[in-house]
Amino acid sequence: MNRVPYGSIVRRQTLSELLRTIGMECDDSRRITQVSDRSEEIGENGLFVALRGEHADGNDFAAQVKSRGGIVLSDCPQTADWLCPDPRAAYPHLLQAYYGYPAQRLTMIGITGTNGKSTVAWLLATMLKSMGIRCLLIGTGRIWFDGQQQSSPNTTPDPLTLTRLLARAVQEGIEVVVMEVSSQALALHRVDGITFDLAVLTQLRQDHLDFHQTLTQYQQAKFQLFTRLKEKGTAILNADDPICERWLPWLRHPVMTYGRRSLNFQLQPLAVSAQRIVMRINQHRIEAPLAGGYNMENLAAALACGFMLDLNWQKMVDFAATATLPPGRMQIVCRTPLLCVVDYAHTVSALKALLSHWRSEADRRGCRLWVIFGCGGQREKQKRPAMGQVACALADEVILSEDNSRAEKTDEILAQIAQGCDGRQKMIPCRSQAVKFAVNEAATDDIIIVAGKGEETFRIEKTTQNCLSDADLIRQALKQRGG
Repeated sequence: MNRVPYGSIVRRQTLSELLRTIGMECDDSRRITQVSDRSEEIGENGLFVALRGEHADGNDFAAQVKSRGGIVLSDCPQTADWLCPDPRAAYPHLLQAYYGYPAQRLTMIGITGTNGKSTVAWLLATMLKSMGIRCLLIGTGRIWFDGQQQSSPNTTPDPLTLTRLLARAVQEGIEVVVMEVSSQALALHRVDGITFDLAVLTQLRQDHLDFHQTLTQYQQAKFQLFTRLKEKGTAILNADDPICERWLPWLRHPVMTYGRRSLNFQLQPLAVSAQRIVMRINQHRIEAPLAGGYNMENLAAALACGFMLDLNWQKMVDFAATATLPPGRMQIVCRTPLLCVVDYAHTVSALKALLSHWRSEADRRGCRLWVIFGCGGQREKQKRPAMGQVACALADEVILSEDNSRAEKTDEILAQIAQGCDGRQKMIPCRSQAVKFAVNEAATDDIIIVAGKGEETFRIEKTTQNCLSDADLIRQALKQRGG
């Protein structure tokens, strides 16, 4: 839907053509050989966009670029060949122009929200694949290129990586791009110059205030995705989230809603257990082998996208019956002798939803509920006591442990989480030791939740180090236990 036929968009490659796309006039007709913010990629007639970053300033490399015959675009008069007041905002537009606007040749679906982005993106991408539609999935921890997966350090890649992925997708005949779009990516201009056929909101809760400072600024960043719709694009909103009603008057494109309060794609929960969800959508019964009541909303969002893409409804229902969650999201690692679950939940709202689901299951089984979690360093210190409070309110056994402490001290992070606890918590900073302790001490049939890192296989302290995933830590501990 809404795609421009291949070859109908001119690729702008002279310096004058490129600069004109960002409102700068020049009469330099040199053919540009590369556009990049990576100085090592720039040779003769390459355009280097000097960005000021947290750890480095591109202007420090301007002299090297010029010595190789490169051209520097910068906001610094001392280093710039062409002076630009905001290179970071201009950069994505230059890339899109240089690579021939690949997003216009693809069906683009952007998914944003506090929780649920990865699950909705995964469900939609795997549904498309099940129907033989070639798809590129870009999301937290992964880039899934037509079934081939590679790791990704960001939820939404930097503009150069993203544009090159889209250009490759066009070249290889990919039809649909499903991508998570984070609030940071929107604020940092990573997706500027890209327009979307569908923009999806899962829900909005408090998150990333270390970056955005206020909840209002966080919400405004998220809203930017819905200003980037193509002419015939559609916004898909969660009708059960309060922000939906507030945003409706401001949206300038058609809107489709989903959820319990929706008049378009109405969700009626029927049953939920540790193994499946059952719901109705507009009187159609949907069953899926997914744990967690909140995954009804995530599946409904994916189905709403499929509906807008004109996918066959019965095929979507059939897909739901065999759907799987992405690795590290409500991932049931084992069911006996313990029920062990790994989840990425790292916000207050996500942890509460996760533990509420398993609290009900623990009560039904008459067993104890364990949770192991921490908080990332240099990220939202104000949420830490609230995380502790939620854990102690819902779990029987609470273990505080490391989670990407970065430049902070793990013990200090755990002490801040403990401020919201009730004194029952245990502090075991080493994550592998925390998992081993829980597995050894838990009684048969107990439920152990390891939250915060999902499928990550790295630990960030002062440097990034490889480590076992939480699922592998559980398997290792069970083997030592004899389970």
